[in-house]
Amino acid sequence: MIKGSCACGRIQYQSQAKPLAVNACHCGTCQLVSGAAFLAFAMVSVQELQWTKQPDMWARSDIAERGYCKVCGASVSMSYHFEPDRVWVTLGTVVFAEPPLPRPSVHIFLKEKAPWFVLPDDGAERRDEFSPEFAKFIETWKAEAKQPRRAKL
Repeated sequence: MIKGSCACGRIQYQSQAKPLAVNACHCGTCQLVSGAAFLAFAMVSVQELQWTKQPDMWARSDIAERGYCKVCGASVSMSYHFEPDRVWVTLGTVVFAEPPLPRPSVHIFLKEKAPWFVLPDDGAERRDEFSPEFAKFIETWKAEAKQPRRAKL
């Protein structure tokens, strides 16, 4: 089980499910919205996550939107448009986890890593951007999204 909330407690969530993945993103946007060197995320199934109040949403790009609290400013989640059944909650908002959450298995967007941050030797995979498989998935989704839809008769 995991439970979490924004800093002021206006937005809270919980899930009985074990996270599907845990990663650390070092992209420039994650740095800006967190005020830190990176944001760590745990991926959970949308069906397994209950919110007391849905996060306020902000779209920085055409592939994802980020959930935050408009009262305290906490970054609480991120969702990719092409993965509507998954949501990434920020690890900094997790206030309880049993069993304890695993460490991130991958650091992504190291090409944008804050130059003052020394990445620990934590055994996690390291990538300059998305994995090639994930990048291909994004490109395929973008190409399909641009295709005109035919009306059904």
